[in-house]
Amino acid sequence: MTESAASTAPASPPQTSFWEDLIDVFFQPVAMFRRRVNGNPWLPFLFVIIAMGIISYTTYPSIESAFEGDFKRTLPSLLKQYPQLTQEAAEKSFGYQSIAIRYFAGPAIGLTLLIDGFLVWLLGKMFGAVEGFGAAMLIASYAFFPRVLGGVIAGAQGLLMDPANIRGISMLTLGPARFLDPDTANPFTVALLSRLDLMVVWQTALLAIGLAVIGRVSRGKAIAFAVTIWIVGSLYLLRAAYLLS
Repeated sequence: MTESAASTAPASPPQTSFWEDLIDVFFQPVAMFRRRVNGNPWLPFLFVIIAMGIISYTTYPSIESAFEGDFKRTLPSLLKQYPQLTQEAAEKSFGYQSIAIRYFAGPAIGLTLLIDGFLVWLLGKMFGAVEGFGAAMLIASYAFFPRVLGGVIAGAQGLLMDPANIRGISMLTLGPARFLDPDTANPFTVALLSRLDLMVVWQTALLAIGLAVIGRVSRGKAIAFAVTIWIVGSLYLLRAAYLLS
Protein backbone atom coordinates (compact mmCIF):
# COMPACT_ATOMS: atom_id res chain seq x y z
CA MET A 1 0.00 0.00 0.00
CA THR A 2 2.78 2.38 0.97
CA GLU A 3 4.83 1.46 -2.08
CA SER A 4 1.81 1.96 -4.34
CA ALA A 5 1.11 5.38 -2.88
CA ALA A 6 4.74 6.37 -3.22
CA SER A 7 4.84 5.29 -6.85
CA THR A 8 1.83 7.43 -7.75
CA ALA A 9 2.91 10.52 -5.81
CA PRO A 10 4.07 13.40 -8.04
CA ALA A 11 7.81 13.80 -8.17
CA SER A 12 9.06 16.88 -6.37
CA PRO A 13 11.05 19.33 -8.50
CA PRO A 14 14.82 18.88 -8.29
CA GLN A 15 16.56 21.06 -5.74
CA THR A 16 18.88 23.48 -7.50
CA SER A 17 20.74 26.59 -6.45
CA PHE A 18 19.94 30.12 -7.48
CA TRP A 19 23.21 30.24 -9.42
CA GLU A 20 21.96 27.43 -11.64
CA ASP A 21 18.90 29.58 -12.33
CA LEU A 22 21.22 32.22 -13.76
CA ILE A 23 22.15 29.77 -16.52
CA ASP A 24 18.87 27.91 -16.90
CA VAL A 25 16.81 31.08 -17.35
CA PHE A 26 18.65 31.56 -20.65
CA PHE A 27 18.79 27.95 -21.85
CA GLN A 28 16.02 26.06 -20.02
CA PRO A 29 13.49 28.70 -18.94
CA VAL A 30 10.50 26.33 -18.86
CA ALA A 31 12.26 23.93 -16.49
CA MET A 32 13.54 26.83 -14.39
CA PHE A 33 10.09 28.38 -13.96
CA ARG A 34 8.56 24.97 -13.16
CA ARG A 35 10.87 24.40 -10.24
CA ARG A 36 10.40 27.98 -9.01
CA VAL A 37 6.58 27.96 -9.04
CA ASN A 38 6.57 28.57 -5.30
CA GLY A 39 9.95 30.26 -5.19
CA ASN A 40 11.00 33.39 -3.33
CA PRO A 41 10.67 36.34 -5.74
CA TRP A 42 12.94 38.65 -3.77
CA LEU A 43 16.18 36.75 -4.38
CA PRO A 44 16.20 37.37 -8.16
CA PHE A 45 14.76 40.84 -7.49
CA LEU A 46 17.72 41.78 -5.27
CA PHE A 47 20.20 40.15 -7.64
CA VAL A 48 18.99 42.31 -10.52
CA ILE A 49 19.16 45.49 -8.43
CA ILE A 50 22.69 44.78 -7.19
CA ALA A 51 23.97 43.58 -10.57
CA MET A 52 22.56 46.57 -12.45
CA GLY A 53 23.89 48.95 -9.82
CA ILE A 54 27.40 47.53 -10.23
CA ILE A 55 27.17 47.44 -14.03
CA SER A 56 25.89 51.01 -14.25
CA TYR A 57 28.59 52.35 -11.92
CA THR A 58 31.46 50.61 -13.71
CA THR A 59 30.34 51.11 -17.33
CA TYR A 60 28.77 54.57 -17.26
CA PRO A 61 31.98 56.47 -18.17
CA SER A 62 32.29 54.40 -21.37
CA ILE A 63 28.71 55.11 -22.52
CA GLU A 64 28.19 58.62 -21.15
CA SER A 65 28.38 60.04 -24.67
CA ALA A 66 25.21 58.07 -25.57
CA PHE A 67 23.24 59.69 -22.74
CA GLU A 68 24.73 63.08 -23.60
CA GLY A 69 23.62 62.69 -27.23
CA ASP A 70 20.07 61.82 -26.19
CA PHE A 71 20.04 64.78 -23.81
CA LYS A 72 21.18 67.24 -26.46
CA ARG A 73 18.39 66.09 -28.77
CA THR A 74 15.78 66.65 -26.07
CA LEU A 75 17.21 70.03 -25.01
CA PRO A 76 15.39 72.17 -27.63
CA SER A 77 12.08 70.53 -26.73
CA LEU A 78 12.71 71.13 -23.03
CA LEU A 79 13.51 74.79 -23.57
CA LYS A 80 10.40 75.18 -25.71
CA GLN A 81 8.16 73.37 -23.23
CA TYR A 82 9.54 75.26 -20.23
CA PRO A 83 10.36 78.84 -21.34
CA GLN A 84 11.53 79.76 -17.85
CA LEU A 85 14.27 77.13 -18.07
CA THR A 86 17.63 78.53 -19.16
CA GLN A 87 20.06 76.50 -21.26
CA GLU A 88 22.65 76.75 -18.49
CA ALA A 89 20.25 75.29 -15.95
CA ALA A 90 19.20 72.56 -18.37
CA GLU A 91 22.80 71.59 -19.03
CA LYS A 92 23.46 71.54 -15.31
CA SER A 93 20.57 69.12 -14.94
CA PHE A 94 22.43 66.69 -17.20
CA GLY A 95 25.17 66.57 -14.60
CA TYR A 96 22.61 65.58 -11.98
CA GLN A 97 21.18 63.04 -14.41
CA SER A 98 24.62 61.52 -14.90
CA ILE A 99 25.09 61.18 -11.15
CA ALA A 100 21.68 59.56 -10.82
CA ILE A 101 22.31 57.08 -13.63
CA ARG A 102 25.73 56.06 -12.37
CA TYR A 103 25.11 55.93 -8.62
CA PHE A 104 21.39 55.24 -8.25
CA ALA A 105 20.63 52.88 -11.13
CA GLY A 106 20.01 50.01 -8.72
CA PRO A 107 17.07 51.62 -6.88
CA ALA A 108 15.67 52.89 -10.20
CA ILE A 109 15.77 49.37 -11.62
CA GLY A 110 14.08 48.13 -8.44
CA LEU A 111 11.21 50.55 -9.07
CA THR A 112 11.07 49.41 -12.69
CA LEU A 113 10.83 45.78 -11.59
CA LEU A 114 7.98 46.61 -9.20
CA ILE A 115 6.12 48.25 -12.08
CA ASP A 116 6.89 45.26 -14.31
CA GLY A 117 5.63 42.89 -11.63
CA PHE A 118 2.43 44.87 -11.26
CA LEU A 119 1.87 44.81 -15.02
CA VAL A 120 2.52 41.06 -15.17
CA TRP A 121 0.01 40.55 -12.37
CA LEU A 122 -2.61 42.92 -13.83
CA LEU A 123 -2.31 41.96 -17.49
CA GLY A 124 -1.93 38.32 -16.54
CA LYS A 125 -5.34 38.43 -14.85
CA MET A 126 -6.81 39.76 -18.10
CA PHE A 127 -5.61 36.57 -19.81
CA GLY A 128 -6.79 34.22 -17.06
CA ALA A 129 -3.52 33.73 -15.15
CA VAL A 130 -3.78 32.42 -11.58
CA GLU A 131 -0.55 33.88 -10.19
CA GLY A 132 -0.45 36.27 -7.23
CA PHE A 133 1.67 39.41 -7.02
CA GLY A 134 4.63 37.54 -5.52
CA ALA A 135 4.67 35.09 -8.43
CA ALA A 136 4.33 38.00 -10.86
CA MET A 137 7.39 39.61 -9.26
CA LEU A 138 9.30 36.35 -9.61
CA ILE A 139 8.43 36.20 -13.32
CA ALA A 140 9.36 39.86 -13.87
CA SER A 141 12.65 39.53 -11.99
CA TYR A 142 13.88 36.42 -13.80
CA ALA A 143 12.71 37.83 -17.14
CA PHE A 144 14.93 40.89 -16.53
CA PHE A 145 18.11 38.79 -16.60
CA PRO A 146 18.67 39.34 -20.35
CA ARG A 147 18.59 43.08 -19.69
CA VAL A 148 21.38 42.58 -17.13
CA LEU A 149 23.40 40.82 -19.82
CA GLY A 150 22.51 43.66 -22.18
CA GLY A 151 23.97 46.16 -19.71
CA VAL A 152 27.28 44.29 -19.74
CA ILE A 153 27.30 44.17 -23.55
CA ALA A 154 26.48 47.89 -23.82
CA GLY A 155 29.36 48.72 -21.49
CA ALA A 156 31.73 46.53 -23.52
CA GLN A 157 30.66 48.29 -26.71
CA GLY A 158 31.36 51.63 -25.07
CA LEU A 159 34.90 50.52 -24.28
CA LEU A 160 35.53 49.30 -27.82
CA MET A 161 33.82 52.05 -29.82
CA ASP A 162 34.87 55.64 -30.42
CA PRO A 163 32.73 57.80 -28.05
CA ALA A 164 32.17 60.25 -30.91
CA ASN A 165 30.28 57.50 -32.72
CA ILE A 166 27.96 56.76 -29.80
CA ARG A 167 25.37 59.52 -30.11
CA GLY A 168 22.46 57.77 -28.45
CA ILE A 169 21.49 54.77 -26.36
CA SER A 170 19.78 53.26 -29.40
CA MET A 171 23.21 52.85 -31.01
CA LEU A 172 24.16 50.40 -28.24
CA THR A 173 21.14 48.16 -28.71
CA LEU A 174 21.33 44.73 -30.35
CA GLY A 175 18.64 45.40 -32.89
CA PRO A 176 17.80 47.43 -36.00
CA ALA A 177 17.80 50.76 -34.11
CA ARG A 178 21.60 50.65 -33.80
CA PHE A 179 21.91 51.18 -37.57
CA LEU A 180 19.94 54.45 -37.54
CA ASP A 181 21.51 57.85 -36.97
CA PRO A 182 19.53 59.23 -34.01
CA ASP A 183 20.38 62.79 -35.10
CA THR A 184 18.57 62.44 -38.42
CA ALA A 185 16.20 59.46 -38.11
CA ASN A 186 12.53 59.86 -37.22
CA PRO A 187 12.25 59.66 -33.40
CA PHE A 188 9.20 57.36 -33.61
CA THR A 189 11.10 54.96 -35.85
CA VAL A 190 14.07 54.91 -33.48
CA ALA A 191 11.77 54.34 -30.49
CA LEU A 192 9.89 51.45 -32.10
CA LEU A 193 13.02 49.76 -33.45
CA SER A 194 14.67 50.12 -30.03
CA ARG A 195 11.91 47.86 -28.70
CA LEU A 196 13.12 45.19 -31.15
CA ASP A 197 16.41 44.99 -29.28
CA LEU A 198 17.37 41.33 -28.75
CA MET A 199 17.40 41.71 -24.97
CA VAL A 200 13.96 43.37 -24.89
CA VAL A 201 12.49 40.63 -27.09
CA TRP A 202 14.18 37.99 -24.93
CA GLN A 203 12.76 39.58 -21.79
CA THR A 204 9.28 39.63 -23.34
CA ALA A 205 9.55 35.96 -24.31
CA LEU A 206 10.57 35.04 -20.75
CA LEU A 207 7.60 36.98 -19.37
CA ALA A 208 5.31 34.92 -21.60
CA ILE A 209 6.98 31.63 -20.65
CA GLY A 210 6.79 32.50 -16.95
CA LEU A 211 3.11 33.38 -17.22
CA ALA A 212 2.37 30.16 -19.12
CA VAL A 213 4.17 27.98 -16.55
CA ILE A 214 3.39 29.74 -13.28
CA GLY A 215 0.14 31.44 -14.27
CA ARG A 216 -1.07 28.28 -16.04
CA VAL A 217 -2.35 29.92 -19.21
CA SER A 218 -2.39 28.48 -22.72
CA ARG A 219 0.37 29.17 -25.22
CA GLY A 220 -1.97 31.35 -27.27
CA LYS A 221 -2.88 33.50 -24.28
CA ALA A 222 0.76 33.74 -23.25
CA ILE A 223 1.67 35.03 -26.72
CA ALA A 224 -1.19 37.55 -26.62
CA PHE A 225 0.02 38.64 -23.18
CA ALA A 226 3.57 39.08 -24.54
CA VAL A 227 2.36 41.28 -27.40
CA THR A 228 0.26 43.35 -24.99
CA ILE A 229 3.01 43.94 -22.45
CA TRP A 230 5.48 44.76 -25.27
CA ILE A 231 3.10 47.45 -26.51
CA VAL A 232 2.55 48.82 -23.01
CA GLY A 233 6.31 48.93 -22.48
CA SER A 234 6.71 50.90 -25.71
CA LEU A 235 4.42 53.74 -24.62
CA TYR A 236 7.10 55.56 -22.60
CA LEU A 237 9.55 55.60 -25.53
CA LEU A 238 6.81 56.73 -27.90
CA ARG A 239 5.93 59.58 -25.55
CA ALA A 240 9.59 60.64 -25.47
CA ALA A 241 9.65 60.46 -29.28
CA TYR A 242 6.55 62.65 -29.43
CA LEU A 243 8.28 65.33 -27.36
CA LEU A 244 11.18 65.27 -29.83
CA SER A 245 8.96 65.56 -32.89
